Amino acid sequence: MQTLTKLLLCLASLALATACKKEIETITVPVDKAYSWAEVKYLVNYQRNVMRMVPGVNTLNLQETGSFEVLSPIPGSAEQAANGYYTGFGHKVSRTWSSDPLPWDIRNTVPMNANFYANPSGYRSVESDTVLTIYPTKFLDIGTRLHLRGLDPTATQFENFLIGSRFPLGAINRNNYLLCGYHTTNTQEHAFHLVLTKLVNTATTGITAYGISLTGSTQLSSQLIRIPTPDQSQFSFKSYWAVDDYFLVWCDGYGLFKINQDGTYQQVNGTFAQATGPVGPTAVYKWKGTLYVLQSGGTIWTSTNDCASWQRIDGFNPALNFSTFYPVGDSLVGITHGVITNSIYTLRWLNANSIRLRELKNDGLGYVDFSDLAQLGDTVYIGTTNGLFKRPLSKFFESKQ
Repeated sequence: MQTLTKLLLCLASLALATACKKEIETITVPVDKAYSWAEVKYLVNYQRNVMRMVPGVNTLNLQETGSFEVLSPIPGSAEQAANGYYTGFGHKVSRTWSSDPLPWDIRNTVPMNANFYANPSGYRSVESDTVLTIYPTKFLDIGTRLHLRGLDPTATQFENFLIGSRFPLGAINRNNYLLCGYHTTNTQEHAFHLVLTKLVNTATTGITAYGISLTGSTQLSSQLIRIPTPDQSQFSFKSYWAVDDYFLVWCDGYGLFKINQDGTYQQVNGTFAQATGPVGPTAVYKWKGTLYVLQSGGTIWTSTNDCASWQRIDGFNPALNFSTFYPVGDSLVGITHGVITNSIYTLRWLNANSIRLRELKNDGLGYVDFSDLAQLGDTVYIGTTNGLFKRPLSKFFESKQ
């Protein structure tokens, strides 16, 4: 009887415990995956297509589809935190006049440096005509117009091959000289034409109304350059690079030319039949006093005396031809263009003839084309066809697994 009583008590306790058991519901909360690169959210709609990006004075100067804007997210910025230190978002006045948008065609990239950019005419989507509007990057301004026909009555248009971020229609060097090409009525001429313009802006505020002035606050002084060639060259493809205080111009089929700020020039790759320097350059950069010019087919030319002489090095990966190069910290960084999954990598010269490439993390960027890369303070930015992205400098050099 005692045993039966104990058994009944145990069963009663078990039943009570079962009746009091609490149901536990498992809830799964989705967490966004953490990527190496994060998008700068203040760029909206068409602004997310970043066609060019050039560092300014504590700023990033951005050519976006149809507009120019400035991002300045560092201490002491003149922009406001409420709009993300970005001129194209929220209550701030945009840095682009609605009556004079930048090109809508993503192939149409403009000359730009830290202090100025040149906006083509021709409704911004096709070849420019004979007017460029020069804008300072430091403030809103109505712009100063460079009238080509006022310099050369035979001019028909500025030259613009519409190829994209790697090949803008001209270049502006570090001393604020602008170089562009143009066509004339003499299409059979054995020569091609350039216009070199010095840009000066000492104003502290921009001119924002035509009632104050008919022109902007930038002063222009131009000279024309005619370069003879063995045959007709006006319509030959040309590409432009600013290097320190001079320019390099490649004229397809006729050679590589060095253009100085005083308007003098010289061909720096020998003859086209017997080249002693770069032919068909795809990228140009200067690193630690040495000029590097990449050529199709895996060839790199180097010069330690600003094109007076060259050393040719062969045998590199031809994929380098699709890259551009930028200083980040004390390293040289390359980005690829026109590939489905573009790469970011460091390039290190081991000696005079060999290099080492190390691919860096690019997760979070998606399937986009890259335009430019720049360091601003302790952050690295990359412009793409689908947004502006950033990554802390402290983590930027992490290798891709």
